[in-house]
Amino acid sequence: MKNFTKSALAASVLLFSTGAVANDMFIDLGDNAYDTAAIFSLGDANTSTGLFNEFGFSGLLATSVYDFTDGSVFGSFFDTNIPGELAGLGIPAAGTALDGVTPVALTTPTDGQQDIDALNPLAPPNIGSDSEGFGLSWNLNVLYHFDGMLTATGPVYTGGTFEVFFDDDLAVGGAIADGTKVLGGSLTGSSIVGPNLDLFFDIDFALDDFLWIDAGGGNFLDAHDELAAGNTPVLELDTNVDPPIPTADQLLLVGTNAIRQSNLDGSITASVPEPGSLALLGLGLLGLGAAARRKAA
Repeated sequence: MKNFTKSALAASVLLFSTGAVANDMFIDLGDNAYDTAAIFSLGDANTSTGLFNEFGFSGLLATSVYDFTDGSVFGSFFDTNIPGELAGLGIPAAGTALDGVTPVALTTPTDGQQDIDALNPLAPPNIGSDSEGFGLSWNLNVLYHFDGMLTATGPVYTGGTFEVFFDDDLAVGGAIADGTKVLGGSLTGSSIVGPNLDLFFDIDFALDDFLWIDAGGGNFLDAHDELAAGNTPVLELDTNVDPPIPTADQLLLVGTNAIRQSNLDGSITASVPEPGSLALLGLGLLGLGAAARRKAA
């Protein structure tokens, strides 16, 4: 029984060391309307994009709000780009930074500052690429709120959510209506090394037949169906925050909050737990349960 217990533990550990790898994706729009409406698009007969392995973003306006009640930015903070939350904070706002010299203007994001603007390597506008008109006739807008604690080594994110909405830029009126929520998820953790920040998410909402992720070997799975089956796809966001700890010349005091805005570039990858790894986890948990029962007996 001792050997069986070790095998069960090994099976459980193996899941977390090899279970999820970022793979190719494609998006299915349900019809060809957005492709045929786009300038310089491929104009093919299918309804799906070509394969890509990253959602890309550039110039994403990030607003970080630090509780400055005690005169320090260390402690609780949150990031948001939700217009209602920004308005509640008193943004737009302008004034002199905490260094007493630097002028700072806080703004609300424009459409271009809320967008996923690339499906790498289908970076629009790429003449002839099978992007189904992405970046020309349609786009993806992101709204988010993330909570965290600022420590001496940088931000540690503890929770939060994001939502992705379909943006019908040319009012094409295709199968997916303008403003439709297509993805949503919850922040599960973070990692920071120098300025490099990684955020990790579980997808908890996906529009049916919209996002398809390769689980390995060209086996593409619908994120919506995976959720329905109890199998949670995951996302990883990779960006740089420089410096990780805000400086006085970047911060504007608004009420009891010190607020910094910055423009972020980065990428988002997706993966789904491999079916074999899930089976292995089940075997491991069964083994651990059996071991516990025998020990109790």
